[in-house]
Amino acid sequence: MPTVGNKLRHLAASESSLARQVRGALVRTLYTSPTSLIVGAIAGSTVAATIAYMTGNLALIICSITIHIVGLLRIASAFIYKRIGAGEMETQRIHWERLYEIGAWLYASLLGIQTFLVLTQSVNATLQLLAVTMTTGYAAGVAPRNAGRPVIALGQVALAVLPMAIGLWLTDDPIYWILGVIIIIFAWGVFDITLQTYEVVYTALSGKQEKSEVAARFEKMARSDMLTGLDNRLAMQMRLGELLDTIDPDTSEKLAVIWMDLDHFKTINDTLGHLAGDKVLIVTAQRVKAVLGSRGWLARFGGDEFVIMALVNSSEEADLLGAEILESVSQPVSINENTVEVAASLGVAVAPEHGRQSEIMLKNADIALYHAKNEGGKRVRIFEPFMHEDFLMLRQIESGLTDALMNDEFTVLFQPIIDLATGRTKSCEALLRWKHPELGDVSPAVFIPVAESAGLIGDITEWVLRKACEAAAEWPEDVNISVNISPALLKQNNLPVTIIETLVNTGMVARRLELEITESVLLDKNPHTNSLLRQLQKMGLRLCLDDFGTGFSSLTYLRSWEFDTIKIDKSFIRNIGNSPTDQKIIGAVVQLAKSLDVATVAEGVETEEQLARVREAGCSRVQGFYYARPMTATQAAERLALEELPDDGQLKIVNQR
Repeated sequence: MPTVGNKLRHLAASESSLARQVRGALVRTLYTSPTSLIVGAIAGSTVAATIAYMTGNLALIICSITIHIVGLLRIASAFIYKRIGAGEMETQRIHWERLYEIGAWLYASLLGIQTFLVLTQSVNATLQLLAVTMTTGYAAGVAPRNAGRPVIALGQVALAVLPMAIGLWLTDDPIYWILGVIIIIFAWGVFDITLQTYEVVYTALSGKQEKSEVAARFEKMARSDMLTGLDNRLAMQMRLGELLDTIDPDTSEKLAVIWMDLDHFKTINDTLGHLAGDKVLIVTAQRVKAVLGSRGWLARFGGDEFVIMALVNSSEEADLLGAEILESVSQPVSINENTVEVAASLGVAVAPEHGRQSEIMLKNADIALYHAKNEGGKRVRIFEPFMHEDFLMLRQIESGLTDALMNDEFTVLFQPIIDLATGRTKSCEALLRWKHPELGDVSPAVFIPVAESAGLIGDITEWVLRKACEAAAEWPEDVNISVNISPALLKQNNLPVTIIETLVNTGMVARRLELEITESVLLDKNPHTNSLLRQLQKMGLRLCLDDFGTGFSSLTYLRSWEFDTIKIDKSFIRNIGNSPTDQKIIGAVVQLAKSLDVATVAEGVETEEQLARVREAGCSRVQGFYYARPMTATQAAERLALEELPDDGQLKIVNQR
């Protein structure tokens, strides 16, 4: 059985390890019953007044007055505490605990001193009995009342009992001496009861607090994203509903809901692994939080999607915030020895213009995000009403693309590229066409971006490569086939494997396959893309720079890469007859290409004048309706076969418009 000494040592240990919430609850027990303070103060004041009046002793009169004042102050503090409520801050808790402690110890000291004075300065046995009874009863009463803070209770007992025992021992009556010893034993027993009561209270409160902390921890886990520490989807939806309820349509205050999605995040996971992807998500969350500051709230919706909520005064302000977030997020992330390029697309909806319900706001922000990604990504789009219909159509296209692969709805057409020196077909460009069962013919300019954003471009390109190589394998060996490669596909690892498998399965040789890429691929300056392109070149594949002149054209591309072909965009050819500037640009590009031993293709040649102009400029090849429209594989094979037939000793030039 633990002794009082052991309990005191446990008390000292528990005092230093008390949880803030538990200690606060124990402090509140001191003020829970003002009634007991009132009863004790009335009893103490009555006894003190009686003793002072009966003895007329100045010291006892002063002691009586002080007991009255301290008692009233303690009652007042209890009522003030109860009225203003328990302080949750640590400083408030310490303040009220110290205030109670000072009052309790002062009151106990006054009762002990009063009893000591009566025993030593009065011969009235009745008053002595009254004083001893009052002090003893007080010591017995504070033990259970203040057991929640045993240091205070033990101090009260000691300060009240010790002066009384000393007073008893200073008398000449042996009976009083024995009574003094009994009171000390009584005090020791009170100590034990106080500590035992404290153990019960402490255990109960600690258990309750532990359950509360576990419940709070599970609640936080249910509302938090484990990777980033942000609010998760559930917490975000709850917060969004609360924020929308606070928006007053009669004020200028608005709520911007920004849905952000990282561009090509799957590629990061596929190339560098999920740990790298996790770091990108964590860094992205930190960057967005730094931009937001106290202006808004950030949640991770799932995967690489985040939702930002911010109070703004206008759609323009929401747009600026989105641009600021985009700029911060679109910075490289260092992962081990790799530098990962990160980009994002953001869709913005603003309440109350775009909705007052959380489901509608999220849907409209998602629609705006879909448009941002469909336009190439790395941009911010604010929701507009027309987007809803476009969104439904794009969703219809997206769902139809998967079926198109399964149901063989795609078609590959071939447009000849003519060598101006010989008049023969030098190569054919494979052009993908799709006829949707309900929408009819869908332009590649529409469905290719959808395929890229939906992650279907890899499967579609593999299908196109296979069909193109199957057709080209039957052509003359000096006729090549060119296939457009999506920038999104160049961020993946499996393209070389796909091409090798296609070449092996179709019997094509690598030198006859030309991959057409756009300037945007080179502008991205992605180390992985650059490495992949060089790997493809080492395999013997030909590279063509498509749509040259439409982007931020740079001669450094031609210096850094050994392109086999440069395609001059049709926008220059269209005005070549009327624009001396376009003529000069084309002439300059052609001369540069010749110096680098690179072939040039003029796209979109439709008239004799355009043909004459590009011939004058020195273009080596042309592509356009003047010579041939896109045709089926069978038609392309027939055309190439006709070119091989002699006609009175001359090659037969086929012009199929």
